[in-house]
Amino acid sequence: MNVADIITEYGAYYQDRGQNLASLYQVARQPFVSEAAFTPVVTDETIWTAAKSTFTRIVQPFQKAFTPTGTLKFSPVSIQMFHLKADTEEYPDDLEATYLGFLSSADLRRADWPFIRYYLEKEFFPQIQQDMELNEIFKGVYAAPTPGTPGLVSTSMNGLKKTIGDHITAGRITPITMGAIPTSDADFVTYLEDFGDLIDKKYWNGAMQISMSQDLERKYQRGLLEKYGKNTVGNEQNLTVKFTNLTVKGLSSHNGSSRIWTTPKANAVVLKKKTQNTKLVDIQSVDRQVKFLTDFWYGVGFILPEIVFCNDQV
Repeated sequence: MNVADIITEYGAYYQDRGQNLASLYQVARQPFVSEAAFTPVVTDETIWTAAKSTFTRIVQPFQKAFTPTGTLKFSPVSIQMFHLKADTEEYPDDLEATYLGFLSSADLRRADWPFIRYYLEKEFFPQIQQDMELNEIFKGVYAAPTPGTPGLVSTSMNGLKKTIGDHITAGRITPITMGAIPTSDADFVTYLEDFGDLIDKKYWNGAMQISMSQDLERKYQRGLLEKYGKNTVGNEQNLTVKFTNLTVKGLSSHNGSSRIWTTPKANAVVLKKKTQNTKLVDIQSVDRQVKFLTDFWYGVGFILPEIVFCNDQV
C-alpha cells in the first residue's frame, strides 16, 4: 500500500474532516465482457474432451450391384483449463494515522477493519475482472511461473488469440484470405461484407457474432455512415452486416489486434471450475498483516475449430 502522497498532502495524522467512502474516487475499470461471447461449461475436468464425427458422401446412382461408399471418422477434441490465482497483502495500520484513518478501527483484528470490505469490493475483485479481460482471455500465452516469483502479465492461460493461432498451425482452422484491414472506413464495411460472403454457406442462416477490437467496431460504425448514408446507422445496440445474420461486436480484450473471427456461439466454450472464487477470498491475518488469496480454473476454446471463421490478420 502506498499512501506517501496522501501523507505529503494531508499530514501523517488522522483528523475527522467528514471524509468517508464517498471521498474516494476511482478511474474506470474494464469489466469482464468478452466472456459473453462464449458458452459456459462448468466442470471439474481440467481438460474437457469430446469427439468430432465426420461422414463422407453416400448418395449415388442406382445399380443392382452393392457398391458401398462413405467413411465415418472420429477425431479427438479437447479444451484445456488453466489454474489462475490472485494473491495480495496489506498492512491496514498504514492508514490509521492518515487522512484515510476512517478505514481503520480500534479492533485488534485487522481483518475486521472497514478497510477490508472497501478493499475487496472496490479494488480486489474489480481488478480481477479487468485483468481477465485485458490480459488473459484473448492475449494470454501460458508460461509456467518461476517458483516463489509472481508470474508475468498475460501468462496465466492460453487466450483466444493463441488458441486460434495454434489451430491455424495445426490445419484445423483455415483463415479467410482478406488482406490487411483497409484504411478507409467505408472500405472496412465492404471488407466485413466480403468476409460474411466467404463464410461456409451452411452457416449463413445461423446468427453469429463477429468479434473484433473496439477500434474496428468504431471504424465499422463510421464506415456505415460513409457508405450508406446517415439514415442507415444510429446508436443501435447490435450492429449487423447487411443482408447477413452476422452481428459486429467490439471487445476490449481484442484491442491492438487486427484479428476478426466468428463461430456459432455453442461452438465457442469457456470452461470454468471454482469460478465462484472470483467473488470469494481467503483472508488471513498474520501478525498485523492481512493476506488476500483466491484461485480458480479457467479456459477458452472451440469444440470444432473447423467451423471457426477468421481473417488472415493477427
